[in-house]
Amino acid sequence: MERARFPMEFLRVTQGSNTGSHAGSKAMDFGGKDTGCDAVYAPFTGRVVRVRTDSSHETYFESLEPVEFADGTVDYMTVTLMHDNVLDVRAGQVLHQGEKIGDEGGFGSGRPGRFGAHLHLEASRGRSIAYQVRNAQGTYCTPQQVDVWAALWLGMDVQMLDGGGCPWKRDIKEDSDMKFLKVTSGKCEVFTAPDVNAVDKHYNGGKLTEGVCYPVQAEVGSSGGYSWVRIFVAGGQRYAAGPADRCQLVTLSPGDAFTACVAQGGAGGAEELKAQLEAANARADAEARRADEADKRADAAEQRADAAEKHAAETDKRLASAKAYVAEV
Repeated sequence: MERARFPMEFLRVTQGSNTGSHAGSKAMDFGGKDTGCDAVYAPFTGRVVRVRTDSSHETYFESLEPVEFADGTVDYMTVTLMHDNVLDVRAGQVLHQGEKIGDEGGFGSGRPGRFGAHLHLEASRGRSIAYQVRNAQGTYCTPQQVDVWAALWLGMDVQMLDGGGCPWKRDIKEDSDMKFLKVTSGKCEVFTAPDVNAVDKHYNGGKLTEGVCYPVQAEVGSSGGYSWVRIFVAGGQRYAAGPADRCQLVTLSPGDAFTACVAQGGAGGAEELKAQLEAANARADAEARRADEADKRADAAEQRADAAEKHAAETDKRLASAKAYVAEV
């Protein structure tokens, strides 16, 4: 089962829920790394169920299967994305988790540049809700909304710049299907796009570092005879093609996976990830202590039950002896 993921590489809240144009709504606005138009990725594997080419360029994306929400809920999820200047997807299109679904933008009131570039994001529980309703405050929003921070996990590669005071949860659980690109040759090139002509000469002379494992954000298909992956490199996204003599996809132990992700993040992101891991370890330790205490209580109860059983057996023996004595008298 997929965990629904926050859809950008940088998390910077520019407008929270239930404020201003979000009155009575759980919608949030995100500005990405800066004032540019950062890419937006599919938070789960799903289908584009509706795209509006007017208004605010709303895109409604619905999960194909139930997903795990950040608060532990398991259900279908629909996300509403708004303001992309140029729509990259069409209704009916299926995207896998991590594939590009659009960009930040400023499209509104039927024209581009109406707002500063940002992503308007709503998360809702369920499906077949690709429309807006007007709430009591006069705000239009998608039905069955939940808090965005309660719906979407932060991937290991997401750098938090401003969380807006919300209790975001980092997905530090390393599932067995989390993949890394292990570079086995100094000839492995790095690209700015899945195109053999887009070598990124600005990063390490266009080469990935031999012996390093780079977190894989998504497998993006084949092009030019190569299988491409989008990877997390030095705090940003880049691409690599996979000749078997230069690199390979691998899985890592949780500890090694965490280390590999932190190595490619910024200092701030690394500190936050470490804090998240320490908190998770503390919770795991506390849970282990509670389990040990429960085991000890169970052992003590079992010992008391054994003692009671022995006492009962001894009492039965004494009673039998007494009866025998009485019978003989």
